Formats: sequence, structure tokens, C-alpha cells
Amino acid sequence: MNVGYVRLSRDDDKKNYVSIENQKLIIEQFAASMGIVIERWYEDDGVSGYIFDRPAFSQMRKDLDKEIDIVFAKDFSRIGRHNAKVLLFLDEFLENGKRLIVIDDDYDSYNPNDDIVGIKTWYNERYVKDVSKKIKRVINAKQKEGMLIIHVPYGYQRNEKDKKIDIIHNEADCIMMICDLYLGGYGYRKIAIFLTDNNIPTPSMSRHNRRILEGKTSKILPSTRWTDSMVKDILNNDFYIGNYRLHKRTRTTIHGVDKRVSKEEQYLFINHHPAIIDQDTFELIQEIKAKRVRSNYRGSKQKDGENVNIFGNCLVCKDCGGKLTNINRNTTATKKRYYICTTYNTKGKRYCSKSHIIEVNTLTNAVLTYIKLCRDTLCEIISTYKMKDFESEKENIETKRFDIEANIITQKSQLKAVFSQKTKDIVMNPDNIEIITESYDSLQNDILARIHGFEMQLNEIKNTTISTKDVKKKLKNALDIVDKIIDNKVLSRKDIEILIERIVVDENGMPEIELKYGLSNFISYSPIDELNKYENEIILSIMKFICEDNRAYTSARYLSEKLTIAGYKKNKKSVLPYINIMIEKNILKQTDNPLKPYEIIATKDSLGEYIQDLHCIMSTTFSPSNNSFTP
Repeated sequence: MNVGYVRLSRDDDKKNYVSIENQKLIIEQFAASMGIVIERWYEDDGVSGYIFDRPAFSQMRKDLDKEIDIVFAKDFSRIGRHNAKVLLFLDEFLENGKRLIVIDDDYDSYNPNDDIVGIKTWYNERYVKDVSKKIKRVINAKQKEGMLIIHVPYGYQRNEKDKKIDIIHNEADCIMMICDLYLGGYGYRKIAIFLTDNNIPTPSMSRHNRRILEGKTSKILPSTRWTDSMVKDILNNDFYIGNYRLHKRTRTTIHGVDKRVSKEEQYLFINHHPAIIDQDTFELIQEIKAKRVRSNYRGSKQKDGENVNIFGNCLVCKDCGGKLTNINRNTTATKKRYYICTTYNTKGKRYCSKSHIIEVNTLTNAVLTYIKLCRDTLCEIISTYKMKDFESEKENIETKRFDIEANIITQKSQLKAVFSQKTKDIVMNPDNIEIITESYDSLQNDILARIHGFEMQLNEIKNTTISTKDVKKKLKNALDIVDKIIDNKVLSRKDIEILIERIVVDENGMPEIELKYGLSNFISYSPIDELNKYENEIILSIMKFICEDNRAYTSARYLSEKLTIAGYKKNKKSVLPYINIMIEKNILKQTDNPLKPYEIIATKDSLGEYIQDLHCIMSTTFSPSNNSFTP
């Protein structure tokens, strides 16, 4: 069988440019002069000659072993522009006893006496390499100056008039939501599921809808579900803080594999366009991300809208260095939450000797106490650490109403565009009317649902009485955050991520708290001392209540009621250990009379001495100057 091979691509020399049809004409005329008819054509259109893995060319090489006898080509550049591979291909013809005729280069494999074949194939390769080098040089020059126009990511669009980059506000809101969810303890997959379940359009869906709205057609089928990689790309991309980063990838060979360029060698332009995420938020996200990778963190479980594990991965076992995980222990009376060493909980005592268990409320109170202590002693130091508040500012009612009305108008415009596109597709493809109708009906229903949702929000806003005075003032530094925590007496996941570096829990369940930014170096704090102080406060209060009891006897009920009024949540059972302390100190004596269970045997004077001694112990105060507790 006699065949012809033709190829064309954009890397061809324009001076010697010959179309596919003209190549076929030249080959047919030359073959006819030899009395040969071309029985089959192998054609590669739009494929570079530097690549040898071409569809038609590869098929032709396979057919050489079967039915092909002679192959005609216009010139060696049609065979390929890779010197070594072309020469190997010529050897392949000689070994198989097949005939290759290259017309313009006057080559016939039956008479291969052309000594300059290697020079010709080298020149063909040199040409495509020179073209590639010039293109790379031009692109590199534009990258250095920040002039290269690239596709902007989700959340942005280029203005067609001045080519400036503008923010798409509804997409920017989604990006901020992703950041808040991640800072709140969600992982990539949990965020993706949340966005999908709430019918938030994916980046490709948003681009598709915009193109339809602009009257353009889109051949790409958009994704309807968010994925882990979509969320990860958004959280990793510093384009959202206003950075324009170019020369992120490069190729070492023509048509080779793109390789990532180190950040030091990339071209970075700061404050190039409006930012969606502020610098501090982005840096905190990268810090949390790196910490999660080190600790193999997989996101917090959510229950009833509450973040179960607000301490995330900053809790560490002092003995084995493993993480502490949260568990629930339900009893008939109470439901308590604890943190326990993961190693101990999953592998047992052989790998970590103690459980290092600590109740959530105990840990939270210890952290709150520690933060309050920092506020009291390091006011001036903390105020110098500028940090952003990660709680987004509430919009006033008028602005929110305007945004929702704009969203309704946008959605209605999209609905018209979808209907118009649907009509066009049905006219152009009448055989697929059922598939087209089903696809567009789904899209129309989604848009109608969004319009209905926006209209409900608008009605709710019109009926509300909230004024702009209710908008919270944005917190500006760490001291504001500490004050907010102290005032609210609660901790959020963001508060922990902003202020706490890590918390090490010992075998007795006592936490050692370490603040970020080296603040812990300025303060000494012992949870055991705080616990002792708390216990001493209760003992002191009980002594005062006994001293005030003029009945010559007391009871657990009387003392528990007094403690509860004083702010200590104690019942009769929880007061018994303190009564035993009073018995050991010869302040009380147990009787056989259930109506008068504890006789007061200490005199008023001796009780006064006990109280004064305990006051001296309690008067120990913290001195920041020498970094220790001093009386």
C-alpha cells in the first residue's frame, strides 16, 4: 500500500507555509510521475512537529508492520522537528525494508546517500527551538513588568474597557465565608459539603452563568458540586490579598511538563488590585494550615451548630506529644465533655501511661483566667501587638437592602438569558429537545429558588427595626480581643487561633498555656496555684459562714446555701469534703443529732485567727517585675 503523510501546526515557518491540501497535491503529483497512486492519507492538523506522539503519525508507524510499502512526505519538517527522533525514524524504515520518499529534500530510503540529512533535521529542530525561545523571552519580559494578561480567579473579573480587575461582590462574600468556616474549625471537605448543600454556585458555574448573561456561549460543562481542591485553591491563593504573582510555572523543554517555580524566583506585584481577604487573615489561615498538616488535623465535628472542639489542634499531651481529642461522657445526672490524650485513648497505657484527661469547662476557665491575668499585667505590652479582628462587621440595613435588590435584578436577568439560550439550543438541535429542556429547566428552577430566597430576605429586612447604631465597632488590636473575651466570658475558635500558640496538658490534667508572639515569656502562671486559690476562697468563705452562725452548730445544707448565694455552685454532697477539713482543724465536731449534725467547737477568737492566717496566704499577689508570685 502506498500512503502519504501530511502535517501542519502553528510552529511552522511562515515563509514555507504549505496547507494540508497543498501538501497532498504535491505528493499526488510526484507519486503520479512515478506511476504510483496514493491509497491512504495520514493527517495531523494542528500538532507540533517536536512531538512524536501524534495520533495519525503513531497509527502510521503501527501500520508499517502490516500493509504499508511506501510513505510519501513533502519534507523532513513534516516528519518532525526533533533531530534525534527523526534520524531514529529513518533507521526504522531501513531496518523494516520499507520505503520513505521525502520530496522537497530529495530523499529516498532505497538510496540513502544524502550526507546532509542530519544537518537538515538539525535545522528543522533549531527553527522550532528558536521560535520557542523568542516566545518565552517575550512572555518573560511581560511577566517581569506585570504586563502579562492572565485569567483572574473566582471572585474577580476583568473590565473589558480598561482591563482593570474588579471584585464580584457576591463571589467575594462566598470567599469570606470560606475563610470564616476554615478559621472556625472546618476542613476543606466540610466546607465543600456546606457550600454544596446551601446551593452556592461553584467557580465554573459562576463563570458559565456570567457568560450566558453576557450573551456568550459556553462549551464547558460547569461543575455543580464544590470539591476539596476548589476550597484549598481559594485558601492558598494570595491573589485575594491583592498580590499579582507571575512566572509560577515554567518548562525546561518544548512541549514538556510544567514545573513549579520557587516563590523566590516568581515575579510578585503587591497591592496590584483590590483585595478580598486582609493580610492578617490570610497569614493566620496559612499558619493554621501548616499546623494542621503537622498534626494531621482533619477538621472539627459539628453538632447542633456548635463547634465541639474549639481548641482545635493546639492541645498537646505533655508525655507523648500527641494531640488531645474531645469526648463526651454522659451520666444520669450530667453530660460532660472532656479532652483526652489520643494516644492513650486509641492505643492504651502501653504507648502513653496516663489519660491526661481534662474537662472542657476546666480548660476554658483556665484559659479565661490566664487571658485575664495577661490583661491585668501586660496591658501596655499587649496593646503594641496589632492584630485584626476576625469577626466581620455587620452591614447596615440600607446597604444590605440595596445588595439584595441588586441580586434579585441580576438573577432575573440571568433567568431571561437562560431562557434565550434554551430557545437557541432547541432551534439548533431539534433532535435533542428533551435533553436540552431537562437541563435548562433545572437551571431555571435553581435561579427561581434563589430569587424567592432573596425576596424573603428583603421582606424580613423591611420589617426589622435594627438601626445602624447596632453595627459593632471593628476591633483593631490584641488588647481589644482580650477585652472582648473577658467581657463575654466565652471563647471562640478564632480567639484560640489568634492568641494561643499551644496548651500542654500534664498527667494530672493541668494545662500549661503558651501565648503567641512570645507573650508568655513576660508572665508566670500556674493552674495548680489558681486551683489552690479557688479552693482557699471556698474554705475562707465557709469559715466566715461558720463564724456568722450563732446557733452553736451548723449543717451541710446551711453551708451549701450560703456558698450558692456567694456564687459557688455547691450542693450538700460537694460541701462534705470542706466540712471534713473543718473537723480536722478542730473547728467543727460531728454529732449524733441529725437536726444539729455539726457542733461548732472553735471560739470566735480562734476562728478569727484561722481567717486571718488564710487571708495572709490569699494575699499573695503577682509581681510582673520579677516574673514570680510574691507575698
